[in-house]
Amino acid sequence: MINTFFDVHAHTEYSNIRLLDCINHPKELIDRAIELGLSGCSITDHEALCSHMIVNKYAKEIKEKYPDFRIALGNEIYLTETRESGQKYYHFILLAKDELGYRALKELSSTAWYNVYTDRRMERVPTLKSELSEVMSRYKGHVIATTACMGGELSTNLYGMALAQVAGDEKMARFYYENACQFIEYCIKTFGKDDFYIECAPSTKSDQITVNRKLLKVALAYDLKLVVGTDAHYLTKAERQVHKAYLNSKNGEREVDDFYEFSRLMDSEEIFELLNL
Repeated sequence: MINTFFDVHAHTEYSNIRLLDCINHPKELIDRAIELGLSGCSITDHEALCSHMIVNKYAKEIKEKYPDFRIALGNEIYLTETRESGQKYYHFILLAKDELGYRALKELSSTAWYNVYTDRRMERVPTLKSELSEVMSRYKGHVIATTACMGGELSTNLYGMALAQVAGDEKMARFYYENACQFIEYCIKTFGKDDFYIECAPSTKSDQITVNRKLLKVALAYDLKLVVGTDAHYLTKAERQVHKAYLNSKNGEREVDDFYEFSRLMDSEEIFELLNL
């Protein structure tokens, strides 16, 4: 079986700037992706472009040995309407298609960090939708976007809709449905259909399965492409407990068993086995 899977969503240790998050070193992440036979992977740290110099240098080192392996430079931003405290900071993935696209990522990241503030004892660095629209009006066609993980606005609303439907709450189901539609229409307007992707994730968890199936319906309804991201925070099953220990190495206890159970690099065979679409 030829493995053509390209992982659009993976993290490195540079996601740890504001909160303990990931144990992947950039070079080891790339090596593992190559070992699994992936066609490539994206580096999408949490509002951080810091790893990209290391990644670019390593990409040059391995280019001759692995000429067909592709590495995308990206950013997992926090996309919001405002910079008000107490809100939910929705995840969203941006990937540079070229040099101009990377300039857009740098502009957006700089703005986010320039406006950093503290909310609930944590530094917050959201990108406003209005800021994203403005930058993309100048760089449209040079940046790819995906809806990210369960922490993204689309998945959040689709899961809320599913729970409301189960509860028989038609009013709330309609509320979440309309929010989801408005978000998709905003993304299509901002990026165009060719550069906007619906992202799902491999898992056996009921919440992710529910959302994956709704994401597929959304993609079909809007004629959008569906992609898979593992949201890799560690590299192998054996490292799962190491990752758990790392996240809980400071004050407090973080629940990580369910949330991060499938957040590792996988080959296409495991991906398709776990997708449950």
